[in-house]
Amino acid sequence: MKGKGPLEQVKVLITRGNEGASETGSLIENEGGVAILVPLLHFQSHEDPLEKTLHTAIHTYDWIIFTSKNGVKFFLEALERRSIPLNSYKGKFAAVGSKTEQYCYKYGIPVSFVPENFTGDDFAVEFISQVKPTGQVLIPKGNLARNVIASALASSGVTCQEWVVYETVLPAESIEELKGIIEKEQVDIITFTSSSTVHHFMKVIREYSLYDHIRDTPIACIGPITKNTAEQYGLHVKICPSVYTVNEMVNEMKIFISAR
Repeated sequence: MKGKGPLEQVKVLITRGNEGASETGSLIENEGGVAILVPLLHFQSHEDPLEKTLHTAIHTYDWIIFTSKNGVKFFLEALERRSIPLNSYKGKFAAVGSKTEQYCYKYGIPVSFVPENFTGDDFAVEFISQVKPTGQVLIPKGNLARNVIASALASSGVTCQEWVVYETVLPAESIEELKGIIEKEQVDIITFTSSSTVHHFMKVIREYSLYDHIRDTPIACIGPITKNTAEQYGLHVKICPSVYTVNEMVNEMKIFISAR
């Protein structure tokens, strides 16, 4: 698996959604690797009942917390559908992670709080201890997202409303593509950027009885939550950076390959 470059000829399966897959693929290829893109996530808008009352409801929240770029994207789409100007909201915004923060700034959303550690569990602890919120909090999220922040806030006496603004589905066209790649054992490393990618991947693996083909394949994960999900399925997570970004995952991948 070693070559002239850090990832020379290393075949890396990228399972994240289309939007982030190309970015990850470029990082892999820049290091000499071969990026195999099979997006196992597709995101689509979801019109939650809360949206119907958004004109009056949004102004009752002191904080809006974004846990992902998709949360930001589909929140803004909902505002646009309801003809609500972003600047009409006078509360504050928080973001879990630097990528989400950057995405917020890209679309003119000022971020007042970002935790030092980029997980929902860490966010809840830091947000409660540092911000000491007293008003209502709104969390735009996906249908598969965990409720750890909302639960922690509620346990601390903070009124928190979760709002499902998008749905995460497994693209039908990716199922056969993934099946063929795994059957031919065409990958050296499998990457996961969320628990949803792991769940969808294992759905295909189990449906077609492909576990023997991936039994010894090294797994790279972003974040302890995703790692834990993968390990619950019996996957061997060998790469999991302490900083939860794709760039750091690729850096750790280079270290892993060079040590083999």
